[in-house]
Amino acid sequence: MRGKWREYAYQVRGKSHVLDGKPGQDRFQYKSRNGVKVLCIADGAGSAKFSEHGAQVVVNAGCNFAIELLSSGQASTPSLDAGALHGYLVEELTKAAARLGCDIKDLASTFLCVAVTERFFVAVQIGDGVIGAERNMELEVVTLPDNGEFANVTTFVTSRDAASSMQVVSGEIEDYSGFILMSDGTADSLYNYESRALARACRTLLRIVSEAPIYPVANPAHKKELKRIMDLQVREGTDDDCSIGILARTD
Repeated sequence: MRGKWREYAYQVRGKSHVLDGKPGQDRFQYKSRNGVKVLCIADGAGSAKFSEHGAQVVVNAGCNFAIELLSSGQASTPSLDAGALHGYLVEELTKAAARLGCDIKDLASTFLCVAVTERFFVAVQIGDGVIGAERNMELEVVTLPDNGEFANVTTFVTSRDAASSMQVVSGEIEDYSGFILMSDGTADSLYNYESRALARACRTLLRIVSEAPIYPVANPAHKKELKRIMDLQVREGTDDDCSIGILARTD
C-alpha cells in the first residue's frame, strides 16, 4: 500500500492589493472525511465587488460537493458531472449574494479542486491558474490556464460559459505521488506559459510536504519553509495575490 496523503495550503496578499489597501482575494479550503481528501483554491476577480467572499464560498462548496459525491458510493467510476458541480457552486453563490445584498456577479472567482480517494483522483478547474501533478516521478500538467486570447481575461464560476469550459480530469491514483494547485499569481513563478510546463521547483515543494511529520508538532518546520518560499520568492514574482494547495503522498 502507498503512503499517506499530506496537505498544505497557503494564500498571501499581492503587492498591488497592499498598495491599494484592498484585501487579498485568493482563498483555499481543505477537508478530509469518509476516505476522501479534497483541496480547493479560488482567485476572486479583481473587477468584482465582493470576490473574496465568492472565492470562500466556492472553495467551501467544492469540498462539500466532492466529499458527498465520492464518499456516497455514487461515483463507481472516477468521474464527476461538471454540470452538477457548477449548479451547486452557483446555488451556494446565490445564497451568499442574498445574504450580502449583492448581485451574484459581484462574487466572481475562479475555481480549482483536487479530490483523492484510495482508488482514484478527480481534478477540476474553471478559469486561470494551473493544476499539476507528479506521476511516476515526473511532473505533468493536469489542467491548463483558461485565458482565451488575452492574459488578463478568464472564465469565472459566474460566467455564462463556466460549465461548458470547466476542465475535469480523473483517473486511477496508483501512479500519482502528488498534486499542486496554483492561482495565476503563483503560476507566474511555478509555470512556464510558453512551454506549458511546471517549474522544477514544484518537485521541491511536493517533497517538502511529503516528508512532513505524520504526528502533530508545534510550529512545524516544513510549514515555515513553505511560507518563506511563498512570501519571499513566489510573491515577489508578481503583483497579484498568490495561493497554493499541495497534496503529497509519503514514501
